[in-house]
Amino acid sequence: MIEMLFGIISLLWAVEFIFFSSPASEKTEKVSFRYVFVAMLVSVIFILAIDPWTVTSPAVRWAGIIFYGAGVGLRLWGIIHLKEQFTRNVSVREGDRLVSTGPYRVLRHPLYTGLLSIVTGFALSNGSLVGVVTGGLAVGGSLLYRIHLEESMLISLHGKKYVRWCSKRYRLIPFIY
Repeated sequence: MIEMLFGIISLLWAVEFIFFSSPASEKTEKVSFRYVFVAMLVSVIFILAIDPWTVTSPAVRWAGIIFYGAGVGLRLWGIIHLKEQFTRNVSVREGDRLVSTGPYRVLRHPLYTGLLSIVTGFALSNGSLVGVVTGGLAVGGSLLYRIHLEESMLISLHGKKYVRWCSKRYRLIPFIY
């Protein structure tokens, strides 16, 4: 049952890559996407191949499915609200607006929160508590770098309006940070 749900959720995540393209922009930063991708890849390899400390508890595996599904759902929800502004690279364009609907009412970077939840869920669903920590550190670190770049670009585009917008939202983890 867990494997079937994992497969269904993974297919839903594939929707992001099939139906949501990433338009080019004159102000685009592409390196941080590679950092996040490599961090995700290293995390997956560690979780599946290297981690000798697996937990076989069904509760841990179910928690993983919940985190995994929530992460995919949060990403898709955020992309739907970004509409044509969605891009896989850090990018801003003249005319971009600050999105304050959907998950953007609470979070500045819900797509990144979704990625952290996906990594956590993947690790837990595979019984890898060590993977939660290593994946969280690797992906979290690469996302913090990306957030720094993205917020700098958004401040240069929107100025004080963006700073005010930020003051009303959590950066990455709801009710914590």
